[in-house]
Amino acid sequence: MKKVLIITYYWPPAGGSGVQRWLKFVKYLPKYNWRPIVYTPENPYFEVIDTALLNDIPKETEIWKLPIWEPYALKDMLFSKGGKSQSAGVISNKKSLKNKVLNWVRGNAFIPDPKAYWVKPSIKFLIDKIKKEKIDHIVTTGPPHSMHLIGLGLKKAIPTLKWVADFRDPWSELDLLDEFHLSKSSRKKHQKLEREVLETADVTLTVSETWVEDLKRLGGGRVELITNGYDAADFELKPKTNDKFIIGHYGLLNHLRNPKNLWKALADLCDENSEFNDKLKIHLSGNIDGEVLTEIEDYPQLKEKVKQLGYISHAQVLHQYNEADLLLLLLFNSKSGVGNYPGKIFEYFAAQKPILAFGPEGSDTQCLISDSQTGSYFAYEEQNIENEILNLFNVRSKLVSSDISRFSRENLAVELSDLLNKL
Repeated sequence: MKKVLIITYYWPPAGGSGVQRWLKFVKYLPKYNWRPIVYTPENPYFEVIDTALLNDIPKETEIWKLPIWEPYALKDMLFSKGGKSQSAGVISNKKSLKNKVLNWVRGNAFIPDPKAYWVKPSIKFLIDKIKKEKIDHIVTTGPPHSMHLIGLGLKKAIPTLKWVADFRDPWSELDLLDEFHLSKSSRKKHQKLEREVLETADVTLTVSETWVEDLKRLGGGRVELITNGYDAADFELKPKTNDKFIIGHYGLLNHLRNPKNLWKALADLCDENSEFNDKLKIHLSGNIDGEVLTEIEDYPQLKEKVKQLGYISHAQVLHQYNEADLLLLLLFNSKSGVGNYPGKIFEYFAAQKPILAFGPEGSDTQCLISDSQTGSYFAYEEQNIENEILNLFNVRSKLVSSDISRFSRENLAVELSDLLNKL
C-alpha cells in the first residue's frame, strides 16, 4: 500500500461538517491501495463533540498528534465566566464593543487563523516522520488554512513531496473575512499566503465548479474538483412515525443565511390554511443565532411550532431526516454562496426528502437541485414562495428519487485514489 499523510485540524471526536470529508476518505481509501496516516492536534479547541464518529475510523489507521496552543483559551479566561464564551468557528453579529474587538483581533492579529502557532512546530515534527516513514504524498485540508501553511513548509523542505491542498471553503475571498474588519495590510497577507500555497501545491482540490475557476484565477496551476458526498452505509430509510409537517434544519443558522421571507410565508400560510397550521413544525438543531430565533418567534403563528433540538450527533441527524418532510438548505447570501455545495445537500439526496433551498441567484447548488429535480430553490429576496411550500406540503409523503451514486463517499474515494496515483 502507498502511504498518504493527511493534515487536518478537524478529526473525531470533533463533530460537525468539517470532519466528514476526510474521515470518509480515510475510511474508504484503503480499499483502493492507499494507506492514510492522519496528523491532527492533540488538544484542539472545538465545542462540537460526536464520539460516534470514532467508529468510522479504520482500526489500522495510524494517527499522529502534537499539542497545539490557541488563543481561544486566553479569550475565554478574559471574557467568559466559567466556560467557552463563543464558538471558535462562529462570528458574532452582536454590535457590542467586546465582539467588535474580538472579531478585529481574530482577523488582524492571527493570520490566516488562530491555528497559526501550530505551523512551525508541525513542520519540524513532520519532516523527520515523513522521511522515516518514506511518505511521498501529503494532503492538507482547510479551513483552517494554517494547515496549508504546514504543507507549504513541508514542500519547501522536501521538494519531492506530492502535495494536494484541499480547499473546503475559499480563503482570501471568503465573505466571512469582512466580519473581521481586516486592514488593507492584513487582507494582502491573506492573499499573498494563499497565492503561494496555490502556486506551490502540486494539485489544489476543491468542492464546487465555481470554486475551481476562482482558485485558478487566484493562482492555482492545477485545480481539480471532488465534491463532498454521502456515505451509503450511514443511511437506513424508515417511514415517519409522526403525522406532522416537519421542516428541518440541522446545523449552523446565523444572520448570514437567515431566510426571513420563509418565516413570513410560513406565518401567512398558517393564517390562510387551517390544516397547514395544525401540521406545521419547525425543527432546528445546532448553533442557532439568538437574533434569528427571536425573529422566527416574533410571529405568533410560529412561536409554539419551533422545536430546538440542541446539538445532536450525526447519527441523530440521520434519524431526523427520516422524521422530516422538508429539508431546509441555507447558503450564504453572498459570493461565497454561489460556489458552495453544503455538505448536507448530498445527505439530503440520500434521505430522499424534498429540499427547500435559499441562496444567491445562479449558484452551483441551484443548478444541482434543478438538474436532479430534488427540490425548490429561491433567492433570499424572493417573496412569492407560499404556493411552492403549499405544493410540498400537499405531496409530503412522496419520496424523492434521483441518481446520486456519483456522490457516494466510496465513489469519491475512487476519484481521489486515481488523482493520487497520477501525481
